[in-house]
Amino acid sequence: MSKQDISSKFTMNNFFTHIENALLNGGIITEEQLNKAKEIQKKENSHLEDVLVKLGYSTYTTIIQCLAAHYDLPVVDLGKTAIPPEIVYVLPVSLIKKHCIMPVSKNNGSVTIAMNSPPDLGFIDNLRFMLNADIKCVLATRDDIKETIRKYFEMEPQETVDTLLKEFTVYETALCEPEVEWLGALQAESKTSENEGPIIQLVSLIINKAVSSRASDIHVEPLSNRLRIRYRIDGVCQEADVLPKHLQESLISRIKILAHIDISEKRRPQDGRISLRHAGRELDIRVSCLPSIYGESVVMRLLEKSAILMNLKNLGFYEDDYRRFHSLIRRPNGILLITGPTGSGKTTTLYAAINELNKPDTKIITAEDPVEYTIPGINQGEVNEKIGFKFPVILRTMLRQDPNIILVGEIRDTETADTAIAAALTGHLVLSTLHTNDAPSAITRLIDMNVKPFLVAASLQGIMAQRLVRTICSHCQEHVQYTSEQLSEMGFEPERLKGCSFYKGRGCKNCNNIGYYGRTGIYELLDMNETLREMVYGMAATNDIRKAARTLGMTTLKEDGLRKARDGKTTLEEIFRITGMDD
Repeated sequence: MSKQDISSKFTMNNFFTHIENALLNGGIITEEQLNKAKEIQKKENSHLEDVLVKLGYSTYTTIIQCLAAHYDLPVVDLGKTAIPPEIVYVLPVSLIKKHCIMPVSKNNGSVTIAMNSPPDLGFIDNLRFMLNADIKCVLATRDDIKETIRKYFEMEPQETVDTLLKEFTVYETALCEPEVEWLGALQAESKTSENEGPIIQLVSLIINKAVSSRASDIHVEPLSNRLRIRYRIDGVCQEADVLPKHLQESLISRIKILAHIDISEKRRPQDGRISLRHAGRELDIRVSCLPSIYGESVVMRLLEKSAILMNLKNLGFYEDDYRRFHSLIRRPNGILLITGPTGSGKTTTLYAAINELNKPDTKIITAEDPVEYTIPGINQGEVNEKIGFKFPVILRTMLRQDPNIILVGEIRDTETADTAIAAALTGHLVLSTLHTNDAPSAITRLIDMNVKPFLVAASLQGIMAQRLVRTICSHCQEHVQYTSEQLSEMGFEPERLKGCSFYKGRGCKNCNNIGYYGRTGIYELLDMNETLREMVYGMAATNDIRKAARTLGMTTLKEDGLRKARDGKTTLEEIFRITGMDD
């Protein structure tokens, strides 16, 4: 049976027989008053309790209290009840409005539903079938339920903005004065159009809230009956707001207008960018639109154009890895690769290295897609595939510009790899990134791109794999004990960790009760030498290269993470989340 068939069978008509009995037995109304109310109800086709209140025979509160006592059901004040966003939309909006009910909470597999009448068993069975959960009923006045429905499903854009502005006071206390002024300026902009103003204000508020929350990305995700806003903070998505579905088109259109994206095109993926000034800083927001079954999904990546570049020493290197990496970037030629998945901090490491090497007597040219941060004194080029200005083209042009150091945003194909190796073999230091899980796998990846093994062996100076792990909040850090079973489940050897101290974040206001605040890197640095070059030339297996590199002093990602966990910088759970069971 389809949901439509089920919905058509739902009826509340037999609910009101219960109301009549309860009110008569409770002495709230007389038989004569009931008959008069039923006559008017039939003529006006309205609800019995509405007629009783209209005639002055009772009040909504009295009726609900009488029903609660008669049927031994609790009463809930929806105006004082915080309903989790994920609960509000568990039922179709049409069903909620039709039967004047409201989902309130979910606990231990049961969903609590607020009703203004005693529950009908058939109706409850249908709800149980739809939600695949037990149903608990509570009573609330019809006015309270209608107001709650209006709040969550019928709120106008300006009302939504006002509600979010109240929530924003939590963030506003942490903002500096220029940031508050920036928010005010954006709100003032909303007055330029009476109809579009609230949506402009809402988009501005979402962006400002993301910036103040240290988010790297904003995810605007259309779902079947709501619009979800999530922020990626310290590498982990966190739900920020849930908006009514009817705001979806207007909000996404506003974002597309800001990003200079065609608002009439909804069938194809599109990209754009938004530039704005925030607290004296230039922000660049990369916007990506992707069609989905419930509408366009939008992701906005927040980048600071003129970022305060990190120093290499602040990236989380231990002294031995720092010295080796610093030595690699000081070599006059060859290729140094940074590897890892998207979001692992590769670009930050490259920029920190470039910042270290940026001297008046050194010419540095970059080829990036896109340019994420601008660095004074460096020639930065941006890929533009529409006109054929791709990595290989930029690289070949670079070589005629007499550079000392070349940064290639990413080696994606054979042509880029061949050009980069040619540059490295002709006296240039080439820094670039590659998408592999660990350092030794980068060698295999280059050979898979049809780069000759002897060229890889001759040009490659070093490879560094990296990940970003969340750091423990310093305001709520506390000691934690792990059992042998817990350690084994996370891939650690309990015997090797005897006597070691570990920590976690308890959760506090500073970290929004998460226990983590900020991120640091974990690293796996492979420094090429004659032994490894011979293995590469002989096309040795990745596992054999890894074993040889570890014998020669390479610390794996998991080992480096374990060092940081022992030092109280992060948790074992975080290391396990990022590195898994692999050593």
